[in-house]
Amino acid sequence: MPVEHDPTADTNSPTPEVNAAADLILEHARTRPHESLGVIAMGIKHANRIEECLRARLHDDPGLAEELAEFFNEDQEERFFVKNLERVQGDERDAIILSIGYGKNSRGDLPYRFGPLLMDGGERRLNVAVTRAKNRLTLVSSFSARDMDPERSDAPGVQLLRQYLQYVESGGENLGDTVVDRPALNPFEVDVRDTLSRHGLRVVAQYGVSGYWIDYAVAHPTHPGRFVLAIECDGASYHSSESARDRDRLRQEQLERLGWRFCRIWSSEWFYDKQRSIDKVMEAYREAVAAADREEVVELRRDCPQRVESSRQHPEMRVPARSASRPRIRRGLPIHEYTQEELVQLIRWIESDEQLRTEDELLAEAINELGYQRRGSKIVAALQIAIRRARRLEANQ
Repeated sequence: MPVEHDPTADTNSPTPEVNAAADLILEHARTRPHESLGVIAMGIKHANRIEECLRARLHDDPGLAEELAEFFNEDQEERFFVKNLERVQGDERDAIILSIGYGKNSRGDLPYRFGPLLMDGGERRLNVAVTRAKNRLTLVSSFSARDMDPERSDAPGVQLLRQYLQYVESGGENLGDTVVDRPALNPFEVDVRDTLSRHGLRVVAQYGVSGYWIDYAVAHPTHPGRFVLAIECDGASYHSSESARDRDRLRQEQLERLGWRFCRIWSSEWFYDKQRSIDKVMEAYREAVAAADREEVVELRRDCPQRVESSRQHPEMRVPARSASRPRIRRGLPIHEYTQEELVQLIRWIESDEQLRTEDELLAEAINELGYQRRGSKIVAALQIAIRRARRLEANQ
């Protein structure tokens, strides 16, 4: 998702991202005190600022500090930590918050100052970081994969960061676009690439996605890391067999679910009426860019910076259709004033849209429906009981 930038923000450790990381730490300590937690930042400056922000929050709220004292007790076997990327080795925790700590400048451009990721072995350091979580990793970033130009840096660590952002943003469906043994272009394909480039399109030939090739991927004009249009030509592989065509069709359907748009160039038309083919591609490109920009308007309603768990991320906000009306339960009452029956009714109503949710996602939605701003331990306990009862009722029906 695109994220707004603060014109005065430091591109090395943006303040909104520092605050977002601190929010997540305190939320975890309040709602999951039984789970160990670690925070990994790309750079030492960002790690230090997160620690400073956290200490300031606890200092300014003595009641909160007392409530969370046990969680932050350094005598814990798996104590809480904040570390920069280069200090993380064998540390594992139940949950990890990975905060990138780099952002856009005042013009909205993304400087390629990725510290340790630019060095030899940067990809290994990042790989260590994203595998430190036993159960859950939450990524905090001030930019998205679409803001990263895949041709801007050859550093393996930077390439891996972009691919990991793609993976998380797609909810695990997009495994990245690492290219291995890229097929050579034939004369027809070279002519298509060069012609489209002369018409102002940023074209990447033989773009690899999860082991399959797209003949040409066309980037958004202002988000070089976001590809909005896939162009395919009718080559030998397309005509070779029915199974190959079926494979192409299934691949296209999968990529369309990830937000891609497709356009096909027929070689016969290209040779006999090239301008008509070009016009079709340019029209498809304009439509793809317009669609991407409409999605961006929706996505900008989300919080900045983005915070996504590696197990889930929705590309746009959707209002689920539920099979019943919301139960008449007042918002904002103390949790003990709700009966268990009322809480069970609320949980069953939320789940009536048949969307798949983890218990934690369901808990968060119920807290929001009740109008609470904070997750108190009593609120969490009452709702967890209601969730278990509601699911038992559903299983027995």
